Amino acid sequence: MTSTFHGLETSKRALLVNTASMQTMGHNISNANTEGYTRQRVNISASRPIWQMGMTKSQAPGQLGTGVQYDSITRVRDSYLDLQYRRENQTLGSYDVMNTAMTAIQNIVNEPSDTGLSSVMDDFWNSWETLNRDPSLLSARVAVVGTAQNFTDTLKHISESLTNVTTDTDANIDKKIIEANDLINNIAQLNTIIRDNESFGDHANDYRDQRDLLIDKLSSIVDVQVVEDTEGMVSITSAGVNVVNGADTTALTAANAQTATAGQLNGYVRSLQEADTIRNQLNGMIQTLVTGQVQVTLDNGYVTPADMTALNDVTLEGGATILAGTTIPAGSRITSPMTVEVDGFNGLHELGYTLSDPATAGIPFFVSPGGGPFTIDNIAVNPEIANNTDKIAASSKYETVGGVNKTIRGNSDVAIALVGLRDAVFQFPANLTSLSQGTTDDFFRALTADLGLRAQNIERNFENETSLTTALQMQRQSVSGVSMDEELSDMIRFQQAYNASARVMTSVDEMLDKVINSMGIVGR
Repeated sequence: MTSTFHGLETSKRALLVNTASMQTMGHNISNANTEGYTRQRVNISASRPIWQMGMTKSQAPGQLGTGVQYDSITRVRDSYLDLQYRRENQTLGSYDVMNTAMTAIQNIVNEPSDTGLSSVMDDFWNSWETLNRDPSLLSARVAVVGTAQNFTDTLKHISESLTNVTTDTDANIDKKIIEANDLINNIAQLNTIIRDNESFGDHANDYRDQRDLLIDKLSSIVDVQVVEDTEGMVSITSAGVNVVNGADTTALTAANAQTATAGQLNGYVRSLQEADTIRNQLNGMIQTLVTGQVQVTLDNGYVTPADMTALNDVTLEGGATILAGTTIPAGSRITSPMTVEVDGFNGLHELGYTLSDPATAGIPFFVSPGGGPFTIDNIAVNPEIANNTDKIAASSKYETVGGVNKTIRGNSDVAIALVGLRDAVFQFPANLTSLSQGTTDDFFRALTADLGLRAQNIERNFENETSLTTALQMQRQSVSGVSMDEELSDMIRFQQAYNASARVMTSVDEMLDKVINSMGIVGR
């Protein structure tokens, strides 16, 4: 048989459940704008019923309910959406960094523009065209040296800017490693807290929110693979390292950035590769222009400054014929066009004659101050030429006057040949650009075109990942976010249920009062 006070117990349970629901709803509203918060709900169920005992039989039909109970307070969260979001968020982190870096690199190259490297190169070639018209004109020689110095200074400025990008990127890698390790340590600490709390059967909802938020932030820095064990502790693998294993951690180092497959660390490493690619392409162009082998043709009357070998049969003054591939003695004057292979701009300049008295063979126009190959940060105009423009070897002929060799000042055959290098076809190092053979202008256009295409592709991927990540975050919010309209609706529902339960308790109290205070006094 049921207790006389059964109705009070049923109403009390209803009051407790609705109170818990109201408090949880208030917690949701309080954290509506808290980053990473997941709305919570009270899971309620009917409490276990009891048998209704009868007077003439042991059990009446049916069972008597005992009210309501709440089984747990849990988060409303979809783990599959978390997995998708983190996968796309780490990809977004990579493209975000790369997009910024590519914008910086494009600004450094500054093409197309009226002040970029292509414009400086045009000025350099045009100055030689002017010198070609009057090789003895001092202003033309000064212009050649000036534009050449502008050319090398521009290359050095590009090199310094690329170095700054590299330095800043390395510094950012170090900062992100520190940030990632801080997140890793906090996640491990939360692992312990969650395990300790949930070992008593509770749900550590707010601690789980904090941990999920930290994992989200970590996914922006480096790739993450998350596995949760039966105790509620997560294990995380990033950049091939098991950085979190329950309460234990393994710190990332700068070297791990190389093994990161996504996230900002991966973006920084790929940005460094992009900066190196541009530097290597420009280095290849400069090295090829200055020393790359190219064929040039020298006109009749050219006087060889040293023993030379032509690619064709050559007739010398006096009628002698030198067969192709055979040595032409120094000081020979040719009477037929001669095609030779020279080592780029420097090699051709060395075939000319200066305005010195007596005439001397040309010297290298460009030098590498640091020694070794020519690069964008290791090239300069030969100081001898910068200090004395007579050292510019524009002529291919000299005449002997009084036993002294004097350069023919009006001759500009070598200057013409040097101008012709602008349209000369060079063989560039393989795998630098989509163009392996062509003029220096063609190579630079291919370089900037490749850069533009890569930057455009990265920007497109960044925009796509931004849209996808935003959409996934909105999906997560639609599931886990706090809706004020929904919470206020629940507030009215819980309030009405609470009031009704209180009214039931009052009615039961009045019934018990009748039993206790009014029954059993008949006939007094």
